[in-house]
Amino acid sequence: MEKESFHFMILLLTVVASHSLASTQPHCHEDERSALLEFKAAFFTIEPPCCSSATSDEPAKIESWNASTGETKSDCCSWAVVKCDKVSGHVIDLNLSCSCLSGKISSNTSIFRLLHLRSLNLAFNYFNCQIPPAIENLGSLRDLNFSNSGFMGDIPHSLGKLTRLIQLDLSNNRLIGTTLTDLTLPSRLYLTQTGREIELSLAGNMLIGELPSSLENLVQLTSLDLSLNKLTGEIPSSIGNLVRLTHLDLGYNQLVGEIPLSFQNLLELRFLTLRSNQLSGKIPSSLGKLIKLSDIDLSFNQFHGTIPRTIVELHDLQLLNLNSNNLSGTVKLDWFSKVDSLQVLGLSSDKLSLIVETIITHDYYALDLSYNNISGQVPFWFLFVSPQYLRHLNLSGNFLISFAQDPIVFNWEKLIVADLHFNELQGSVPIPPSNMRYYFISNNRLLGEISPLICSLSSIQMIDLSYNNLTGSLPRCLSNLSITLEVMSLQSNNFNGKIPNLNGNSCALIMIDLSWNKLHEPLPRSLRHCDNLEFLNFGSNQIMDVFPSWLGSLFSLKVLILRSNRFHGLIGEPADGVGFPALQIIDLSQNNFSGNLPSGYFKNWTAMKVFETTSSSYIGDAIKRAWIFSSDATFHYSMRVIAKGIQTNYSKIQEYLTLIDLSSNNFSGAIPRAIGSLKQLKLLNLSYNILVGPLPPFMAKLTNLEALDLSQNQLSGEIPRELMQVTSLEVFNVSYNRLTGPIPKSRQFATFENNSYKGNLGLCGTPLSRKCGDPKVSPPSSSTSKEDQDSGSAMELDWKIVCMGYASGLVNGVVLGNILITRRRAQRLVKNFGRRQQRRTR
Repeated sequence: MEKESFHFMILLLTVVASHSLASTQPHCHEDERSALLEFKAAFFTIEPPCCSSATSDEPAKIESWNASTGETKSDCCSWAVVKCDKVSGHVIDLNLSCSCLSGKISSNTSIFRLLHLRSLNLAFNYFNCQIPPAIENLGSLRDLNFSNSGFMGDIPHSLGKLTRLIQLDLSNNRLIGTTLTDLTLPSRLYLTQTGREIELSLAGNMLIGELPSSLENLVQLTSLDLSLNKLTGEIPSSIGNLVRLTHLDLGYNQLVGEIPLSFQNLLELRFLTLRSNQLSGKIPSSLGKLIKLSDIDLSFNQFHGTIPRTIVELHDLQLLNLNSNNLSGTVKLDWFSKVDSLQVLGLSSDKLSLIVETIITHDYYALDLSYNNISGQVPFWFLFVSPQYLRHLNLSGNFLISFAQDPIVFNWEKLIVADLHFNELQGSVPIPPSNMRYYFISNNRLLGEISPLICSLSSIQMIDLSYNNLTGSLPRCLSNLSITLEVMSLQSNNFNGKIPNLNGNSCALIMIDLSWNKLHEPLPRSLRHCDNLEFLNFGSNQIMDVFPSWLGSLFSLKVLILRSNRFHGLIGEPADGVGFPALQIIDLSQNNFSGNLPSGYFKNWTAMKVFETTSSSYIGDAIKRAWIFSSDATFHYSMRVIAKGIQTNYSKIQEYLTLIDLSSNNFSGAIPRAIGSLKQLKLLNLSYNILVGPLPPFMAKLTNLEALDLSQNQLSGEIPRELMQVTSLEVFNVSYNRLTGPIPKSRQFATFENNSYKGNLGLCGTPLSRKCGDPKVSPPSSSTSKEDQDSGSAMELDWKIVCMGYASGLVNGVVLGNILITRRRAQRLVKNFGRRQQRRTR
C-alpha cells in the first residue's frame, strides 16, 4: 500500500511540474505576432506561381496562421514553421520554404522586424525583386536561405553586416554583379564553431568576372558552391588556403587556365567539381594526395595528357568523371577495379586507348566508355559485370559489331539507362530488363522484328531504335507502354503494316517519330487522347488517309509532319474552331490533298503569329534524359524537311523555327488573306500546286519570312513592290507561273538570281535578260502553267500549236509541237523521278 502511495505521489508531482512548466512557457511577443500576420497577408497566395513540390505541405501550414483570440491559436510560438526561444519567447526560426509566397519584398516588409531571428528560409518562392538592404537588421542570423526565390539584381553590401552567418544560400536566382569582388561577405563569414558546417552557395545566378583572391579570407569555410554562373579568368591559388573545405563546386562557368598546385593543401576535400569550363593543362598528380576525395568531376574541359595513376590509388574514390577532354594514352580498365569504392566511372570522348585484359569483377553503378574506338564483339562476360548494381551503361560511339550470342537478354536487373547508339551492332534488338527507362540503340545494323518482350518494359520513358534495318510489323502490345513512355523514335527502318494503337488506358507520349518506314493504313485515332504530344512525324511512309483534323484539339502539338504519303482529299475547316493552336511546323508536302488552301486553320495557328522565345532554346528541351554524365541531358527532336530549296536535316529544332510546307499537292484557288497573319513564319513553301490569282500584297506582312517558294503554280499579275519590305527574305522562287511586269530592283530583290523568275514569259528587268519596254516581251500564254498539270490539258495545248502550224506551214507546225511535247514529257519525268528518289533517300 505504501509502495502504491509513493507511485501516486510521484505521478502527481510530475503532472503538477509539467503544468507549472507549461504555464511558465513564454508566449510570443505581440509585435512579432503582428509582423508575421502582416507578412502572411502581403505575400501568401494559393494562386500561381506556387511551389511545385508535390510533397510540401508548407502552404497549408502558413494558411493556419490566424488572428484568433484563442489562447493557443493566438500564440505564434505554437504556429507551424515558427520556432521561439524557450526563455525569451522571441521568434528565432522561420522556415517558409515552398510556401506559395510571391510579391516584392522591400525594406519596409514586416519580416525585417523579427530582430532575433537566427534562421530564415524563404527558398522556393517567387519574389521577383532585389534583396532589400534591410536584411542587415537581422543581425542574429546564422542560417539564411534565399535559394530559388526569384531574387534579382546585385548582391547587397548589407549582407556583409550579418557577422554571425554560418550558412548562406542564394543559389538559383537571377543575381548579377561583378562576382564576389563587391561582396563584403568574404571578410565577415568567419566563425569558429565546433560541429557546424560553414557554407556559401551562390550557384545558379548570373555572376560575372573573376574569382577574387580575397576568397582566402574564408578560412573557416567548409563548402563553396559558385557553379552555374558566368565566372571567368583563372582559379586563384588562394583557394588553397581554405584548408577546411570538404565541398568545392566551380562547375558550369567559363574558367580558364590550369588547376592550381595549391589544391594539394585541401586535405579535407571530399567533393571536387570543375566540369563544363575551359580549363586546360594536365591533371595534376598531386590530386592523389587528397586522400579523402570521393567525387572528382573534371568533365567537359580541355585537359590533356595522361590520367595520373595516383588518382586510381584514392581508396575512398566513388565517382571519377573525365568525359569530354583531350586526354590520351593507354588505359587499362583493370586499374580502376582496384578501387573497391568506385561506383561511377566516366572516360567518354577522349583520345584514350582502352584495354581490357581480364574479366571485370568490380561492381559499378554507372559506366561510360563511349566514343573511345572500342571495336569488335562485346564479350560474353561483360554482361555479368555488376549484375546487381549497374544502373547506367554507355557504350555509344564505338565500333562494336555484335554480342557474343543472339538474341541477347541483358542480365543487369537494375539497369535504368542503356546507350549503345552509333556502333555497328548486328543481330536482333537486345532485350533490356523490365525496369529500363531510357533505351538508345539507334544508328546500328540491327535486323529482324521487334520482339514482343519489349512490351514488358513497365517503366520505359524513352526508346530510340531509329536508323537500323528492322523489319516486320510493329507489335500491337506497344500500347502497354503508353502509361510511362514519353519518347518513341523508330524512324528510318523498314517497318511495314499498320500503326498500332499507341494509347492504352492513359497516354504519356510527348514525341513519336515513325518516319521513313513502309507503314500504311490510316493513323490510329487513339492518338487524339495523347494530350501531351508535342512532336508527330509520320513522313515518308505509305499511309493512306485523310487529313487528321481530329488531332487539332491537341493543345501542345508543335510539330506535325505527314510528308510523302498518300493522304488525300479536302482539308476543310477546323471543327469547333479548334485547330492546332500550338503548331509551329507543319509539312504536308508530296501528298494528294486538294481543294483550297486551309485558311480556317491559318487563323487558328496562333503560335505562328506571336510567341516569345530565345534563340538558344530548342523544341523538346523540357524532355530531360537521366544520363548522369551528360553536359546536355536533353533529348532533342530531329527532322528532315525541305528548307530554303534543299533537303535539310535538323538534329535540333530551334524553338523560334516556324515552317509551312504544302508543296506538291493539288491545292487550287487563290492564296488566302489569312496567311498574312502568320507574322512569325520563317519558311513557306506552296510550290507545285494549282494556285491561281495574283501574288497578294498582304504577303508583305510576313516580316520574319526567310524563304518563300511559290513556283510551279498558275499565279498571275505583277510581283507586288510591297514585298520589298520583307528584308529577311533570303530565298524567293516564283518560277514557272504567269507573272508579268517589272521585277523589283532594290533591297533583297537585288540578290535573287535568274532561277527565281524563269518560266514567266511576261516578267522583265534584272536579273532577266529581257528589258522592260522591249517590244519582244510578250504577255504569257496559257502554256506557262505548272509543269505537272494533268496531261490532257497539256496535250490539248500542244496540239493547238500543231494546228496553228498547219495554217502557216505543215512542217514548221509539227516540228514546233513535237519540241514542246518532248520538253513537257521530259520535265514531268524529271519531277516524278525526283519525287521517287526523295522517298527512297535515307
